Amino acid sequence: MWFFTSPRLVFGPGAVEFLSSIPTKRALIICDRDLAKRGVPERLVEQLAKGGGEVKIFADVEPEPLVDTAQRAAKMATEFGPDCIIGLGGGSAMDVAKAAYTLYERPDLTVYDITPLVDLGLGKKAKLIQVPTTSGTGSETTWATILTEGPGGRKLELANRELVAEWAIIDSLLPTTMPPRLTADTGADALCHAVEAISSDWSNPFSDAYAKEAVASIFRSLPKVVKDGGNAEAREEVHYAASMGGLAFGNAQVGVGHALGHSLGSVFKIPHGRSVGIFLPYAIEFNFDAAQEKFRRLSGVLGEGPVRSGRELSAHVRRLWDAIGMSPSISSLGTIGQTDFEKAMPELVSRADQSTCVSMNPRVPSTAELERLFRAAWSGATVDF
Repeated sequence: MWFFTSPRLVFGPGAVEFLSSIPTKRALIICDRDLAKRGVPERLVEQLAKGGGEVKIFADVEPEPLVDTAQRAAKMATEFGPDCIIGLGGGSAMDVAKAAYTLYERPDLTVYDITPLVDLGLGKKAKLIQVPTTSGTGSETTWATILTEGPGGRKLELANRELVAEWAIIDSLLPTTMPPRLTADTGADALCHAVEAISSDWSNPFSDAYAKEAVASIFRSLPKVVKDGGNAEAREEVHYAASMGGLAFGNAQVGVGHALGHSLGSVFKIPHGRSVGIFLPYAIEFNFDAAQEKFRRLSGVLGEGPVRSGRELSAHVRRLWDAIGMSPSISSLGTIGQTDFEKAMPELVSRADQSTCVSMNPRVPSTAELERLFRAAWSGATVDF
């Protein structure tokens, strides 16, 4: 027996107008400084004001958010007493919103209590709403939150089904100002979610349906919107695909590609979508023999014949990466020297090995295999696993 967990979805151009219909006395919006400077939260404030609600904004979320940031947001919530907490932005803001919501509801807990095995008893004080402004993380639909312990610290992969938002508002007008580089990075993240959900040991008919549609949409529309950010039709399709990818991996889990990406990103401060994107072709090749039937469910999704091998499937990804300007290797990022990479190898392998993302991977990697994956991704060479 299994469960499919999802927030209620509101989607379409202008979907944030739905906020005006939600009864709320006090709302706390959690976002980053860039969104606040650009006045994006004001779009939400305008709608919330129609219901007469008071609004405060916590606009101090950083990339790869820290545990301390979630604690500070929870402190503001405790002082303000909101009956609605809204995560606005990319995965960082929405992850902080989940953690702050938990600590506000349960001040007796710490973030380390956010596990699938704990009955958190949330929802007594406030409802959680997520509003993505980027098209990639899918965090608006999932029950996971990723926080970093401190500068240079390890990433905490925290999860509990009670973190699923009551509403996810997927407004395709919000990501229209994303620059090409961010569009490519976040779109790559969404594809990684969908492909890894397909091969996961927890994949199921419902997660597969969302994953396959997300893969098809991203291959079809991501190159278009990276080339022309004003392509409203492509932008809308990619935005919805990101949420579909979130629903897929939120109910099936990701795999070794994310374990490797989280490790590289935390050690070398590489944006999340870019770091996991580098590893997707290698994760496919590493996992293919152990999940052949699952990967073959993508046959026809890419508009071609059956998927026959890991190399064939990873070649599709590499062509997409080339079309959107994604780095095909760690060395091609241009920000990491080989000496620093080699010096960091033990730490990279250790962090990946400790990641919960490998738990549902169809093939559990040894430490030697993790190192081999890192080295393959460094050079960009195709390797037989």
